[in-house]
Amino acid sequence: MRKILLLLLLFSGLNGYSQEYKDTTFSVREFTCTCKYTFNDDFKGIFYRSEQPAYYPGGENEWEKFVKNNLDKSLKGKHKVEVRFQVDKSGNLSEFEIMTRSPAQKYQEIIRLLKLSGKWFPAIQNGYCVKSYHTLTFEL
Repeated sequence: MRKILLLLLLFSGLNGYSQEYKDTTFSVREFTCTCKYTFNDDFKGIFYRSEQPAYYPGGENEWEKFVKNNLDKSLKGKHKVEVRFQVDKSGNLSEFEIMTRSPAQKYQEIIRLLKLSGKWFPAIQNGYCVKSYHTLTFEL
């Protein structure tokens, strides 16, 4: 009886080590993204460049439609606003940082838009979902 119990414990322990990642498909509306999602932090760094950068579900065309439909039209003047932010391996946005000198009101509008946009598809490196920085430039 002890031998059987010992074997069961041994096999259950091996099963836990063999499941280091899970193939994951992120779905937003009709758009999908597939990558391996690690439950431990094998990739502890944040990628500035990756094989496939993080992106808004649907790509650039969908992002442009979203911005056009949700941007505050009352902003006056023309300013270039560049923002860098982090997209984690689950697609959450955080750590917004302004990269150019711009009026605070326009920076706040960009941050509002990014937060309103919801989850993005994460960057992919060697088939794994990874944290990355993403930079966008707006003309407001």
